[in-house]
Amino acid sequence: MRLTVQVTLPASRSEVWAAVSTVDGINREVAPFVRMTDPTGGAPFDSEPWRDGAPVVWQLLLGVIPIDRHRIKLVALPDRSGFRESSSTWWYRVWWHERTLLDDSGGCVVRDSMEIEPRLGVLDPFVAWAVGRTFRHRHRSLQRRFG
Repeated sequence: MRLTVQVTLPASRSEVWAAVSTVDGINREVAPFVRMTDPTGGAPFDSEPWRDGAPVVWQLLLGVIPIDRHRIKLVALPDRSGFRESSSTWWYRVWWHERTLLDDSGGCVVRDSMEIEPRLGVLDPFVAWAVGRTFRHRHRSLQRRFG
């Protein structure tokens, strides 16, 4: 399945990149429902720890209960215009996510495009709902931050 969610923020692309280019930044978006561990110690997505190998990130429900494990391959896009992530997880056979940051007359457009294939196809409707809801929550968090 493919999903795309986008929002325009009243901020520059460089301000948005600074806010979304670390696990800490992503955790601010997904709080309070989920927290991700950070095996890189806070490294930005365009730095060496993310380019070497495939770090393992745990997703923790309410910050404490492990609900998924991602082995992440992450590539920052040129000019800090976003990132591409592909992961192998417990829940998803395919998890591909591209976050693109686009300059706009109103600030910066954040576009999240996902391609997802759950390991259990019967979960497709639930996964579509849950992932869509999660990314809309993330975008509302960004709107509050840059409001």
